Amino acid sequence: MEEFDKLEKLALSAHTGKLSVEKLQEQLNSKVKALTEIRANIEEHNQIYDLSVDTALLLEVIDGIAFDALAAIGGDDD
Repeated sequence: MEEFDKLEKLALSAHTGKLSVEKLQEQLNSKVKALTEIRANIEEHNQIYDLSVDTALLLEVIDGIAFDALAAIGGDDD
């Protein structure tokens, strides 16, 4: 009976680990999507609007942060 309990705990642990990995992957995908959208919106605003120098610089900094974050997590960092 003790061996069965060990196997049951091991199986439960493996199942829980798989669910955790899937949840983390979903969260990662969500973050990559959000950062990619931020970069696209910045690019769109730079093309459409006549931005002040301060605003353009701020958007450039935000874009750089998003770029670095995507590169760090292996997202679309083109």
